Amino acid sequence: MALFVSGCTESSDTASPKNAKTYAVSKSIWKSEDGGETWTAKNQSKEKLPEADLNVLNIAINPEDSQNILVGLKTGGFIKSENGGDVWQKTIFVSDRVYGLAFDPLNSETIYASGVWQNRGKLFRSRNSGESWEEIFTSPSDGPFISALNIDNKNPKIIYASTSDNQTIKSEDGGNTWKNVFQSNSPIVKISLDKFNSKLIYAITLSGQVFRSSNGGAEFENIGKNFSKNTFSINQEYGFLETDLQNPGWVYLAGEGGILRSKDAGDNWEKIVTLNDPKNYPVTAMAVNPKNSQEMAYGAGQAVYRSVDGGQNWATSQFDLEKTISVIKYDPQNPRIIYVGFKKQ
Repeated sequence: MALFVSGCTESSDTASPKNAKTYAVSKSIWKSEDGGETWTAKNQSKEKLPEADLNVLNIAINPEDSQNILVGLKTGGFIKSENGGDVWQKTIFVSDRVYGLAFDPLNSETIYASGVWQNRGKLFRSRNSGESWEEIFTSPSDGPFISALNIDNKNPKIIYASTSDNQTIKSEDGGNTWKNVFQSNSPIVKISLDKFNSKLIYAITLSGQVFRSSNGGAEFENIGKNFSKNTFSINQEYGFLETDLQNPGWVYLAGEGGILRSKDAGDNWEKIVTLNDPKNYPVTAMAVNPKNSQEMAYGAGQAVYRSVDGGQNWATSQFDLEKTISVIKYDPQNPRIIYVGFKKQ
């Protein structure tokens, strides 16, 4: 069982090591600097935030400076840190809820963020590290919002986004123009690209359908049929999708059915046996070490499970919170550093 050292008080404000006044927020963001052995709550803010009860939807880490971290919130826009999460600060952003956050992988001054403004789902772009924003996509009416967002690591001008009204769109010029590439039967909640072949795209819907495109979104096929030939129930819900950064064609699914892994781009699947019963506590977040595919972590309820042998054995870390794990993120430059985000169900 991991040891938790928060290093923070429960008072409304405390003193930082430099004697600068900081303010405590909810313990919804935790950090480990030793590969998940111990965890520290990162709950100090430079100023009073509009929303002190943080509910984390996503975490983005600057690919050029991993001390720079963005956290998208269910309420309160997004916050940022310039010192690895030790102190957070508010940002200027029009949307109260941030569904997607992404750095341009080759130019970290460019950031993409999706949210809702004046009841309409929109996608925004900043070219100056979030100092100002421009709208680059809007839904045609009130209601629909951006439900998934991903950027091609090889060519950051290529962006994929999905909307809650089942539309998947693609831009080939950094968000200036868009085209519709796929219409699903359920909202797509995650899009992932193969690191070695960015034309190989995976998408998973809210209803658990899994789609694959081998030609950059020109065509999509439902690969759910491939589960049944490996004796996995097609009715089991998988809500999380992740690709492997070390092995081409490796992709993971996670959810109420536990964790599945494919090593051939989704043609065949194998089960990774989780330590808990995923039917009672579904896998709500998962991450694979970007430099070591044998190391992975998943979240269920208020616990993180970590494996260093490809999922054969697991170590556990329990968090004494009422919220549920929503995000697990490895630092891409130093995978010994891991972040975990929580939100209310």
